[in-house]
Amino acid sequence: MEDFMLRLDELKTEINAEFYLHEELKNHDVRKVDALADMIIKPSKKKDLLKLLHLLQKSGNPHIVINSKGRVLFPDRRFHGTIVVTDLKL
Repeated sequence: MEDFMLRLDELKTEINAEFYLHEELKNHDVRKVDALADMIIKPSKKKDLLKLLHLLQKSGNPHIVINSKGRVLFPDRRFHGTIVVTDLKL
């Protein structure tokens, strides 16, 4: 994850999104999920979501995509990676 974090500024210039580090999901209107995320990214548009997913996959950064109504259980109440929160449709 360190390599990914070093490129966070670059990611911010390529993706139109809101970025949060070490945040509780409940602070981002994600219902039914009680967990802390290393990073939360909320892309603005579908094209940003698709580009973000490509970059996350390419970097090998662990990630999961959920919407604000999703129910996700994390074994230790923590996800070590990036959580993409979006209600955009692919």
